[in-house]
Amino acid sequence: MSFLKISKYINFFRSIFSIININILIKAKSKKVVFFYFSRKDLTHKDIDYITDLLKKLNNKYLILYGHKLNDIYKEKFFFINEGLIKFIFNVNLFVSNYICDVFTKDSKRLYIHHALYDTPLTGKKREKETINRLKKYNYIFLSSKSLVKSFSKLFLKKNHHNSLVVKSTGYPRFDYFNKIVTKKKDSIIIAPANFVAYPDHTLVHNLDNIISIILNKFKFNVILRPHPANRVYFKSKSHETKIVNILNKYSNNKKFSVDFSENYSKTYGKSFMLITDLSGTSFTYSFLTKCPVIFYSPKENLFKTNYKNLNHYKDRKKIGLVVTKIDNIEMSIKKLLNNKIFYKKSITKLKGKLDFVGSSKAKIQKEIDKILN
Repeated sequence: MSFLKISKYINFFRSIFSIININILIKAKSKKVVFFYFSRKDLTHKDIDYITDLLKKLNNKYLILYGHKLNDIYKEKFFFINEGLIKFIFNVNLFVSNYICDVFTKDSKRLYIHHALYDTPLTGKKREKETINRLKKYNYIFLSSKSLVKSFSKLFLKKNHHNSLVVKSTGYPRFDYFNKIVTKKKDSIIIAPANFVAYPDHTLVHNLDNIISIILNKFKFNVILRPHPANRVYFKSKSHETKIVNILNKYSNNKKFSVDFSENYSKTYGKSFMLITDLSGTSFTYSFLTKCPVIFYSPKENLFKTNYKNLNHYKDRKKIGLVVTKIDNIEMSIKKLLNNKIFYKKSITKLKGKLDFVGSSKAKIQKEIDKILN
């Protein structure tokens, strides 16, 4: 029997054991139950701290339980369980996730807390309809701002969605958790591509070597490459994507170059003064937390405009930085942003002011969960 089959059997029986324990635990308690499920293995560690902080205060009123798919989490009230078996958990009052799930606890209300700050493209254009249909399975969606609520509502109306889904602005709880980015010596530029598997037409990965080379050869700054969590396997394993491995090997002995795989981006953000990305939603998160500008490398800008021109993500890019369509303009754009730091800081501050519940998002979400459950 192959290792993969053995692993599947082990995970199945671990899931069954978790289901039994969860159902016993729920039956023994008189409290209402909230079950949060981390549906993305590759993003779970990144989110655990801020999600548990978000729901911590509700522990006094409700039984808060967590489900996940990882083998290295040993926390109280955390249970390993495959998503397909979640339906065998009973008497949960509210199911919550921050990435889309397709299976839910039996007969519970369903809440999706959107993980992105802005209306960054939900997925590749070809899979947009599928993503919308998956979101329709939820009863509630919490978003960062009223403008994002409008954007989502238009998307659902376009797809002839029924009116039972409640979409609310509750702010962005990550800001409450990462509200203090410790500023260190700002001597670095971060390169943070979006998931290149999801957005192959718009990724900067194809020009990653050139971008790194321009910064290291034309400036005295350090370069910090921060791969998207979903793509880490391509950057860590020599058996994946030879081109990426070759790039990392090329700069491995350069003291001004480093790769950041950490779950907490606050340290990296704190020592950088600029970020280069393609269409990653981290652009606005970075900019609002640090008040530093962003370069959007968009090699297929016409295609991006055609597909996403109605999104705030598309419209507001130039309020927090510059859009670059040719690799030859990267150097000039870095210089321009350096010479206009005060202008962009003011512009970023003004744009951030349009967000809702900055500093009080956690309290707002707790209050809304109370309303749903009572």
